Amino acid sequence: MGKLHTASNWVIRVQGNEHPPVHVHVIHPDGKAVIHLDGTVLNRGVPAAVIAQAVAWVTANAQTVRAEWVRMNNPPGRQAP
Repeated sequence: MGKLHTASNWVIRVQGNEHPPVHVHVIHPDGKAVIHLDGTVLNRGVPAAVIAQAVAWVTANAQTVRAEWVRMNNPPGRQAP
């Protein structure tokens, strides 16, 4: 799956083969950002209004984010975060 949410011109997705902590990527025409489930944001060009919307979505859907991240990033033998 990977893609969790699509808005007008940005996407929230989980990528595979990633490192903990659980996080999502926000892809926007102006840049990219990473949002961790603890609320930490690493932003490279995504407008503040989009970050606010993305953080709200991630917060409201934390269980879905965690489940997809674990599904895509926990090969056999690796402990889930």
